[in-house]
Amino acid sequence: MTNVLRVAVVGATGYTGSELTAILARHPRTEIAALFSGPSGERVAFSALHPSLRGARGPEVVPFEADALREAGADLVLLATPNETSARLAPSILAFGAKVIDLSGAFRLRDASAYPSWYGFDHPAPELLAEAVYGLTEHCNGELAGARLVANPGCYPTATLLALLPIVDLVEPSQTIVCDVKSGVSGAGKKRDLDYSFAELSGNFKAYGIGRHRHEPEIRAGLGLAASAPLVFVPHLLPTTRGILATLYVSFAEPQSEASILARFEAAYADSALVQVHSAGTLPELRHVVGTPRAEIGFALLDGGRRAVVVSVIDNLLKGAASQAVQNLNRMHQFEEKEGLA
Repeated sequence: MTNVLRVAVVGATGYTGSELTAILARHPRTEIAALFSGPSGERVAFSALHPSLRGARGPEVVPFEADALREAGADLVLLATPNETSARLAPSILAFGAKVIDLSGAFRLRDASAYPSWYGFDHPAPELLAEAVYGLTEHCNGELAGARLVANPGCYPTATLLALLPIVDLVEPSQTIVCDVKSGVSGAGKKRDLDYSFAELSGNFKAYGIGRHRHEPEIRAGLGLAASAPLVFVPHLLPTTRGILATLYVSFAEPQSEASILARFEAAYADSALVQVHSAGTLPELRHVVGTPRAEIGFALLDGGRRAVVVSVIDNLLKGAASQAVQNLNRMHQFEEKEGLA
C-alpha cells in the first residue's frame, strides 16, 4: 500500500496508549513501527495491550530508549506520556525529523509562565509553545495540514469547548459561565492511589480540584477568556470507568430562540463526521458515546431564552484522547477524517 505512515507510541501501556495502539493497528494507512512503555517500564506483548488485539501480531512494547525510538524510523510519534516527560521528549523527536502528537498537557498552553503554577514544572521548550497546533479537530481551520507538533486537547476541555464555542460570542460577558463536568475514573490514568481504588469510588461521587485543575486555563484559552473572566470549572469523578458528561450553564446578552441556537450548533458541525447535534430539549447521555469516537451535544433554553443549559458527552479515552489524536493524524496527512475510526 502506498502512503503508509510509520508511527510509534510512547506510553503504550496506559489506558490512553493502549486505546491508541488498538486504533492504529486497524488503521489502513498506518504501520506501527515501535511501541514503548516508560523508561523504567515493563515489556508487554502486543496482543496483551488491549482486548481487541488478542491474537493479533505487532511489535512488543519495550521500555523507552531514545536511540531505539530514533532507529524505529517513525514518521510520527504519539506521546501518551506524563506532561513533563512529553515536554522533554518532543524537542528531540522533532529534531530527528519525526512529527509529534502529544496527548499530555505539555504544549496546550501558549504562555510558558503558566506551567509552574498549573503543571508544576518550568517548561523546557518554551519556543515550541507558539508552534504547537491545539488539536480540537472540529475547530481547526487548516492548521493541522503540515503541522509538526500537535497538542491534543484534554478530555474535559474537549467536551466543554465543543459545546460552548458555537455560542460563546452570545454570552453576556459579566455573567459567570459554569462548567459542571463529570468524568469516569479512567480519566485519571492508571494509579495505585487509594482515592482511585474501586472500594473508594464504587457507589460514590465527588468533586475535586476546584480552582486548581490544570484543564481550567486550557478551557479559558480555548474560549478566548482572560484569567479574570467569570468562569467556574468544577470537575467530578463518576463511579464509572469511562465517559465524560459536561453540563454548561450560560446567560445570553440578548434572548435567543431554540431555532437560533440550534442553527449555531448545526452550522458549526455541519461538516463534522463525529459530532452529533440533538434537537432543542433533547439531551445526550453517556451510553450514547462510550466506546465510540463521537461527541453528542444537546441544549435547553430557560428564562425566555436568556439562559441555556448545554450538555455534551464524549468517551474520555477516545474523543477525549486517543481517537481525537487519530482524527488529528488523519487531517495532518490529508487522510479521510474517519479513517481507522469508523
